[in-house]
Amino acid sequence: MPVSDLKDKTCIVGVGATPQGQLPDHTGDDIAIWAFGEALKDSGLKKEDIDGLIVQPSFGNLGDIKMVGHRLGLEPKVAANVGHAGQSIQFAAMLVNSGFCNYCACMYGTNQRTNRNRFAGSAYHMSGNFDEVYGLSNPGAVAAFNYRRRMKDFGATERQLGAIAVAQSKAASLNPLAVYKGPLTIEDYMNTRYVIEPLRLVDFCMVSDGGFCAIVTTPERAKALKKTPVFITGMGAQASFMELEHPRAMYHPSQVPNAKMLWENSGLTPKDMDGLLAQDAYTPNVMAALENYGFCEFGTAHEWIQGGRIELGGEFPTNFHGGQNRFSYMVGWHNTYDAVKQLRNEAQERSRQIPNAEHILCTYSTGHWQETWSVIYRR
Repeated sequence: MPVSDLKDKTCIVGVGATPQGQLPDHTGDDIAIWAFGEALKDSGLKKEDIDGLIVQPSFGNLGDIKMVGHRLGLEPKVAANVGHAGQSIQFAAMLVNSGFCNYCACMYGTNQRTNRNRFAGSAYHMSGNFDEVYGLSNPGAVAAFNYRRRMKDFGATERQLGAIAVAQSKAASLNPLAVYKGPLTIEDYMNTRYVIEPLRLVDFCMVSDGGFCAIVTTPERAKALKKTPVFITGMGAQASFMELEHPRAMYHPSQVPNAKMLWENSGLTPKDMDGLLAQDAYTPNVMAALENYGFCEFGTAHEWIQGGRIELGGEFPTNFHGGQNRFSYMVGWHNTYDAVKQLRNEAQERSRQIPNAEHILCTYSTGHWQETWSVIYRR
């Protein structure tokens, strides 16, 4: 079956979110189950209707499918641990479309902020090219290399990078779930301390507690439910296990074939999108997504984003929920949630609703050049 055969054959009928930030009285599993309950309420389904369960594991060895399923009291037809948000949604769509299950709940919960999880350690999935001894002690170092390479190759400046943090701070100030709602001007950005030059503190995601859940079914079943379905209208994916030997290693190269697959199977183009939610553990990732998915030419994103272009109310709203550096670090799950809310015309603050949004692209990734996924959602 070609991927294009999945176009609009499945949809999201319920989403749930917990508060974000610090939830000190809850484990990661508690939080995932909390989000699941919110998604049930949103959809109007009963727990017993759920016959597919996908859980992304979280830090601290939490999110084990057997433990979460047992605590939920479910006996689903199919259940699995899946490694990422975008991958979870795509697998759920395939399961539902093939008839393996009728209603598949995808969920994630973490208390990594309360647990003070650290992200130090080798930045690469295989030791060999670089390692801690050379200073590459966490993925943020790769992000700094990423933007330093852009500065060398294309003349990008630190001030131009600041446009992303400023845009995301404005969006977060309107998002009731956002952890950091304070204002940030470009001068504030330039005066913020470096963490790994040229990246500043506000270029990094913050570690958060929180959880999200989305329920996937078919359009036929959605007709009996209370909320307008949001269709899964296009999907792309690409794994890559090359490292610095890849000629575009610092520019998220796996997104390029991912994008080709996405646009071909959806029949859509970047011009059809009303907004982009890019997984952005670090702000340079946003530039990579804008280029690799075709919204601007390779090597131009640092110029293309200027003048408020990616802000709410701008030409192309991008990370209009605040991104992972202002909203919450939820490894992509927040993207699905906010896309659904926007496409149902339910943005919690009316001033952050994108008028007449029809299509939103969400991108998901595991690192700078490893696995990537993409999903186009449609109202």
